[in-house]
This record gives sequence, C-alpha cells and structure tokens, in this order.
Amino acid sequence: MSDPESTTGCCRAKDPEVQRLADLFRALSHPARLGILEELARRPDACCGDIVDCLPLAQSTVSQHLQMLKETGLITCEVRGRTCRYSLDLAAVAGDLAAAAALLARLASLAGASAPASEKD
Repeated sequence: MSDPESTTGCCRAKDPEVQRLADLFRALSHPARLGILEELARRPDACCGDIVDCLPLAQSTVSQHLQMLKETGLITCEVRGRTCRYSLDLAAVAGDLAAAAALLARLASLAGASAPASEKD
C-alpha cells in the first residue's frame, strides 16, 4: 500500500488501493459469494453446475456471482470447450488478505487501539 501518511481525509478515498479494497469488500459482502468462494476452496476447477449442486441458488444467479468474483480478481476462469472452470486465485487472495489486514490495523492505530494480546507476546 502507498504511504498512509502521504494522503489524509477524503483524498485517501481516491487512492487506487483504497478503491481496490472497497471493491474487495463489496464482492465479499454477499453470503452467496462467500459460499461460492468456500466451495471453490474445497473444489478447485469447478464449473458453474458444480457450484449450483452445492448451493440453493439458480444457475443464472451463481453465474452472476461468479462474474463479480472474477471481475474482482478473486477467482480465475479457464474456458475448456463449452464450459468454464473456476478456481480461487490464491495469489490474489493472499495479497488481498494482507492489504485488508494492513487497512484494519491502520484504522485501529488511528483510533488509538492497542495491539491484541496475541500480538503483544
């Protein structure tokens, strides 16, 4: 992330990394998308039909959620013949986890919160 001290207040909202995190949190804000991500963690290389079999959602609904997750970069799609195979993008997930943790730590620091006991040891 860019230097958090270089921008302050509303100006920080225009930072591309802040926008990326907003997009990430938006993608994670729907229970169905979280369920799809969990299913892809259990079953990499799944097609839409595989996910529909595990979730109480219509195929069209799952397809729409998969599209958003793909646009956000959390999953990849490989076209094989007439089917698309979806997998978690593990590198993107790891990077997003680190960026989200840094943001939350920064917010806690700005608010004056102390580190959790587990981090003090």
